[in-house]
Amino acid sequence: MFNATTRRFARLALAVPLLAVLPASAQSINENIKLTASDAQSGSLFGDAVAISGNIAIVGARGDNEGGSAAGAAYLFNTVTGQQLFKLISSDISFNDFFGFSVAISDTTAIIGAPGDDDGGSESGAAYLFNSVTGQQLFKLTASDAAADDGFGESVAISGTTAIVGAEQDDDAGDRSGSAYLFDITSGQQLFKLTASDAEAADDFGTSVAISGTIAIVGSPFDDDTGNFSGSAYLFDTTTGQQLFKLTASDAAESDQFGISVAISGTTAIVGAFQDDDGASSSGSAYLFDTETGLQIAKFTASDPAAFDYFGSSVAISGTTTIIGAWRDDDAGSSSGSAYLFDTLTGDQIAKLTASDAAAGDSFGLMVAISGTTAIAGALGNDDAGSFSGSAYLFNTVTPCTADLTKDGVLDFFDVSAFLSAFSTGDPIADFNGDGNFNFFDVSAFLTAFA
Repeated sequence: MFNATTRRFARLALAVPLLAVLPASAQSINENIKLTASDAQSGSLFGDAVAISGNIAIVGARGDNEGGSAAGAAYLFNTVTGQQLFKLISSDISFNDFFGFSVAISDTTAIIGAPGDDDGGSESGAAYLFNSVTGQQLFKLTASDAAADDGFGESVAISGTTAIVGAEQDDDAGDRSGSAYLFDITSGQQLFKLTASDAEAADDFGTSVAISGTIAIVGSPFDDDTGNFSGSAYLFDTTTGQQLFKLTASDAAESDQFGISVAISGTTAIVGAFQDDDGASSSGSAYLFDTETGLQIAKFTASDPAAFDYFGSSVAISGTTTIIGAWRDDDAGSSSGSAYLFDTLTGDQIAKLTASDAAAGDSFGLMVAISGTTAIAGALGNDDAGSFSGSAYLFNTVTPCTADLTKDGVLDFFDVSAFLSAFSTGDPIADFNGDGNFNFFDVSAFLTAFA
């Protein structure tokens, strides 16, 4: 049986003018805070799922063994201090529940998926609502038509009083056609079951879900409108359950797996296509859409694409900032991983995010999230507490001005003095245009940044 233990890695190993987004170089920045579990252990897979709302972050650890082998857990953290607030475990935790396989949070409510739960049959799945202020479990959510191997809970999202839960293995329209369910978080009651208007076997509708206000988006990466596994995504009205638009890429192609990841904020949605080949084989891309019209706005690619980086394997958006993960990027070794920040208004790449202690096999960026000016990236392969103990990293998305050499957040005489001192001694920080020379062009570049 193709179970939830291997499903995520298996998936990832597998008429209107558009804004042309040309990759541009941008600075690389490291984290402000590194998060690890207070009881970290080998095989916990901490960081395999991440989410953030305000100053609270939640990190899943589906391999945690406190409730039984691979029963799973999730952890709440204060994003300002990095302090662990609660370890969350379901009230009926059992082995192979994979609780923490997916996580989401909105205001004071968190939702955690457990696709291995067996209430409706083996791996029928469940999701749990928690109060993020108290750590108290509020409701256990299950599908009204739960069945074995549905995998309900493999993806979750929440906004306001509505939650959405994906069940990519549901088989209403054929094996693994997939579905998603909307719930009222104040009562725990199911509102609607969502399926694609053109659902077919093996589409895996529900692989990814996201919600903002009254609009939900559901990914279907194995849909084959423009070739096998080209992929698609669907927008729904959460108040009626009505499908609004089907989204596909303007340059859709076989095996792109468009819809492997989705996110939404306001009237803008982003969809990942991690096996798109623009930069090289499976270098990856992501696409921006207007949720009111269903029209594609932009296509994002990394400034430094390489084969099998899997850029777009995870996406998140908050306001005008987008974060896109590329967990197989190899700057610090094979599959060390990275993530990229983009300005959604201009399409400009703002920064490349990497861990300060990046190492081969960390898979940094497999999952990402963002809220306001704080982003989080998981690295389930980090091995601080043993192989695949995992970690997560918090970043400030407001990147400092390059001319702020004193790093005090103010451009003043002291920055000028620091530049002149560095320039006179040949310090690399004064090589502002990056050509390896120290001359008038560096002075000009510094003054431009300073202004």
